[in-house]
Amino acid sequence: MHFALGVLLLCGGGGISGSWAASIKIGRHCPAGWTQLDTRCFIFQNEPLSFRLTETVCNILGGNLVSIHSQLENEVVRHVILAGAGSFARTWIGLYDRIEDGDYLWTDGSEADFFDWGTNRPTMNTNEDCVEINFQNNRWNDRNCRDRLPFVCAKDLNHF
Repeated sequence: MHFALGVLLLCGGGGISGSWAASIKIGRHCPAGWTQLDTRCFIFQNEPLSFRLTETVCNILGGNLVSIHSQLENEVVRHVILAGAGSFARTWIGLYDRIEDGDYLWTDGSEADFFDWGTNRPTMNTNEDCVEINFQNNRWNDRNCRDRLPFVCAKDLNHF
């Protein structure tokens, strides 16, 4: 919910009268336990689940599996994982190519405009349609969507 404080000033005197309205916007913040970057909130969930179930949990929390659109967001997500897991952990992000091999989409419907693939990735293997952050090589990796991993959810403050 967006909060705004409206102030209406009425002035009169000396033959001059008028009204002015000013709006002061109070910044929106993420819920407790979430990490904020600009208007996006991120949270690590240390419950190993399949890709499909992780997206369902993120939907219940009011968002989607995390989409990453810049190196800065990538680093923030890595930090959220490290802080939440206490160590580096293979973790689902919201990128997948289940519809057509090699045509990657984000579960939140945003454009796939940033990638951080590891060496020889992604593979064009029909059994590896979902994407994790893999800290062994410090890059993204495609893997089987039925594998169970912890995950990062994200939500945009502008959409609720």
